Amino acid sequence: RMGASDNLAMGSSTFLEEMSEASTILETCTPRSLVIMDELGRGTSTHDGVAIAAATLEHLVRDARCFTLFVTHYPSVAREVQAKYPSHC
Repeated sequence: RMGASDNLAMGSSTFLEEMSEASTILETCTPRSLVIMDELGRGTSTHDGVAIAAATLEHLVRDARCFTLFVTHYPSVAREVQAKYPSHC
């Protein structure tokens, strides 16, 4: 999930498109998947962005257990998940 796009003609904002794509990734990834996410939650408030990034990364690490490259402006999220799940990171 990289890049920003919208479908405003159909009533879908960039944020809605991003969340829809992320949802599909989270629902379909397996331990054999390679998931690349770039700046998930950008364009939101800091509080909302951190919450979205933290919940998504934690699901990928704890539940999906897939190979993940997760780029974020919130480095504390990555540090917290790594501290919480050191054997998965």
